[in-house]
Amino acid sequence: MNRPLPTIGVDKYTFFKVLSDSTSATQYDEGVELLGTVEIAPTDAGGSTVFDADNGAYDVASYIENIGHEITNADIPPEVDAMWRGATLKNGVVEIGNDTKTVYFGVAWRILKSDGTYRYVRYYKGAYSFASNVGGKTKASSGSVDNQTAKATYTAVERTSDSNYYAYIDEADIPEGMTRAEFEEEWFSNLNYMPES
Repeated sequence: MNRPLPTIGVDKYTFFKVLSDSTSATQYDEGVELLGTVEIAPTDAGGSTVFDADNGAYDVASYIENIGHEITNADIPPEVDAMWRGATLKNGVVEIGNDTKTVYFGVAWRILKSDGTYRYVRYYKGAYSFASNVGGKTKASSGSVDNQTAKATYTAVERTSDSNYYAYIDEADIPEGMTRAEFEEEWFSNLNYMPES
């Protein structure tokens, strides 16, 4: 096992609308890259539960819950806001009402490691929720600008076609003979792509 390395960056946050998801296959729309990613923080939590029998711990079951991530971005543009919320964009105006619906997306990104290699991540299916991104803070009269960001939470759900939530791979594990550019072309264009050994 190689020595673990710290991560130092994140980019190429690309989301794909789920067109259909059945027991036979999951189909996605073309990917859209959201520029300005500041941070992606996993929301996964988990634990274990003990089943007692014969006057002691008989079995332990582990579980994961709240699978997903929170994204902090420079901004969430109105067209992305509308897509993620299932809202209507009319002449550039996003109208938020009680008629919004849950829209599912798959998502992929890459994490830069301190040695210059990447870890590639993808979530197969989930939905976004977030507070309004129309807030703001007054500009200071002097000194440096206080940069503000927007946040959204992505909650993953099980993909019907294979019961999976997410996957990741380190660049060191990309199949031999495949360049980083070739791998990234597949990873960021097809969420059903699986490297061959």
